[in-house]
Amino acid sequence: MRLPLALLALAALGAAAGRAGREAEEEAAAGRFSTPERHRCSWEVRWAAGASELRVSCRPPAGGGAARSCAYRGEPRRCPAYGGRSRQFWRQILGRLRRRRHPCARGGPLTARLCAAGRAPPEAQLRLLPAPGPSPTAAPSARPSARPYCAQRWHSLCSFFVGFWEG
Repeated sequence: MRLPLALLALAALGAAAGRAGREAEEEAAAGRFSTPERHRCSWEVRWAAGASELRVSCRPPAGGGAARSCAYRGEPRRCPAYGGRSRQFWRQILGRLRRRRHPCARGGPLTARLCAAGRAPPEAQLRLLPAPGPSPTAAPSARPSARPYCAQRWHSLCSFFVGFWEG
């Protein structure tokens, strides 16, 4: 009776070690691709705290401008199909990214057919992160605010006329 119990414990340890090896394998992945506009791009996937971040860096063809970098983040592990078919998930994501004319331009989230709408929660999609730097709302306004001229109660009407007057 001890031998079957020892074999069961050994099998459980082997499965746990295999799972840990696969998780360590998923810590980082990288590669390259080209877009239809002939941008040469490199990508890297990193995992941290259950979320995945896909970093993309693209160089335009010679004389085409500056290089661009961006990042997408999501939680693909929330997709039920991701567990056993993660390689297929990433192939589908990179295929979608490869077909975009400008991978770092704003667009919809990156989704794999494996985890399409209805099959997984929205958190499983990879969404473009805002670019680091000053936010557009923090930029100083060229036109003065109408707030000093208007009381709170009449602000919308007053700001319309002040904006009209100031051009």
